[in-house]
Amino acid sequence: MKIKSIAAICKKGKQVVLYNRYESGGTLQQYIGDGMTAYPVSGLPELDEESILTIFDVPEKQREDWFVRVMDAPEGINFEDTDANEKMIERDNLSIIFSGHTLKPLQTRRGLVFIQSRYLSPVSDVLDVLELYERFTPNGTPYIVAKAGFLLQAVIMPYDVINAGFVERLQRLARDCAFALDLRRQEEERAAAREAAGDPAQCAFDVDTSTGEVLEESEAGEDG
Repeated sequence: MKIKSIAAICKKGKQVVLYNRYESGGTLQQYIGDGMTAYPVSGLPELDEESILTIFDVPEKQREDWFVRVMDAPEGINFEDTDANEKMIERDNLSIIFSGHTLKPLQTRRGLVFIQSRYLSPVSDVLDVLELYERFTPNGTPYIVAKAGFLLQAVIMPYDVINAGFVERLQRLARDCAFALDLRRQEEERAAAREAAGDPAQCAFDVDTSTGEVLEESEAGEDG
């Protein structure tokens, strides 16, 4: 867990939420987030409004601009390492940038959701073993938890971006991609036809076919 990455997330909106949760036996477990995320705190003394800003290296003169809230962990969000109804989410490398946010699409049992990719930065040190799971609040709202070695590393709420305008823009992008792919296939078919007919390939540059390097004009003309 990288505390500096958590600080960077909170500094963007100058907001930090400190969640207190008492486990069985009365042990206090704290989580830090920006209201949309929560990361478990370990190896630190009990934090409060003042100490969290100290850990975040927020200068004294800037602290009055921050909104700091300490509250109990919200009911309906399961902070345990396991959940009887959770399911692992298959991830791919696709992300999109929209309105200045890098968003990662995730398919849950109740539809597609997006999370901000930056919310995974605090757990980048365990990214090679990190797994994402979908969980649901009692009223059916999906949220995402990140786990490494079956231990909870982060709770992430989806980013509310899906609306008619967003879907329309994605559909237009998909149509444009399909059109570009069709053009590429047509060009490949024409190139294959020329090769079958024994016609030389048409190039914009003189290329050494053995190395793939572009030849200088003088080199290209030496044999001519």
